[in-house]
Formats: sequence, C-alpha cells, structure tokens
Amino acid sequence: MMEAMDRDDMGRLLAATSAEIDAMDWQAEERGSGVKYKVLWQSGRTVLGVMRIEPGAENPEHTHHGAHHHIVILNGECSIAGRHLDAQSYIYIPPGVAHGVSDVGEDGVEFFYTYRPVEVEQPGPDYSAPV
Repeated sequence: MMEAMDRDDMGRLLAATSAEIDAMDWQAEERGSGVKYKVLWQSGRTVLGVMRIEPGAENPEHTHHGAHHHIVILNGECSIAGRHLDAQSYIYIPPGVAHGVSDVGEDGVEFFYTYRPVEVEQPGPDYSAPV
C-alpha cells in the first residue's frame, strides 16, 4: 500500500488541487483486485492517501499490529470492520484490530486514509539500577 519506503515529505509544503490529484496515477493494491490508491504524503512508513475500491471488489480483512488507521469516506459507501459507512463518515482503527472493506456500493467507494506506525520506545541502559 505504499510507495518507496525512503520517501520523506516531512517539513515540505505540499498542496494539490482536485485536478492534480485526479491526474495522479492510481497504484494497484496487492491485497485485492479492484483496489487502488494514491499516496498524497509520506514520511518513512507513515502515509496519507486516497484509496478507491471498485463496485463488487473488496479489501480483504487484515490486521496491522503496529499501526493506527484513520479513514474518512469521501464518496460512495462500504462496510469497514463491520460498520456500514457512507460519504462523510469516519472510522479509527487502532493497532491489532482486524478490518477489511466489503459491501462496496454500486458506485464504488473512495476514502482518505492515514497509516501511522506505532512508536515503540527503544530499550536503553537503565541508569537508575544500582551498580
């Protein structure tokens, strides 16, 4: 679901009109045919983008054990994690929660998504322990 992992848009001003976003090429999602996406912003593994799922297609259920998802439905309707959502709906999917996109409406569905890996504190020396 992501372009090259070394893309880093952090700290850069980015703006795109609807026409510019429309002109961007759709990328094929590996998990399901009829599922495609456009990356709008990326820094490392943190990604913001737009996903499109065609009528009759689905993004099979999967779990991200180390990432947060925020999704806003832009157009169409579908079910995500067992909840029916239509245009202007929002869903937050925390790490470890199984989710997929199914029951896509007759016009397909497009949504804005964020994918943010969980920040894990790196273990370091414990200077508070007695020597």
